[in-house]
Amino acid sequence: MHSKMLFQTIATLSFVLLGSVGCISSSKPWEVVHPASGTIEFKGKPVENAEITFFPTDSSVPDSVRPKGKSTADGKFVLGTYSQSDGAPAGKYKVTVIRNEVSISKDTIVAKPNDLPVKYSALNTTDLVIEIAAGTNEIPTIKLN
Repeated sequence: MHSKMLFQTIATLSFVLLGSVGCISSSKPWEVVHPASGTIEFKGKPVENAEITFFPTDSSVPDSVRPKGKSTADGKFVLGTYSQSDGAPAGKYKVTVIRNEVSISKDTIVAKPNDLPVKYSALNTTDLVIEIAAGTNEIPTIKLN
């Protein structure tokens, strides 16, 4: 009798553990991010303070998945999806880029109009397409023209 209860307990624990492992491995593809960084240039010079947004071309990816980055003085950026620099899910993306200089006018913060080519500012006009792969990604320099 004692061995029968022991067997049932082990069987129950095995079932629970296998169920837990199944939950862990069932992540959606867009829930797993990969390090991704790059550089952005306009007319051969680094672009500072550009806001780079990646839009998945796969329509099954939720709207909440939009990797983003902001470039530094040397044009470098790091993508983040769920936190500031955690990376991006693997897949193909259309990319938008904008930069609005911010100034103070009469004690009010004012954003000036985008000063980069307008075609890169909208999803339906950008021609930038970048693919993120599993693993670490060094995105080729994005050259705006």
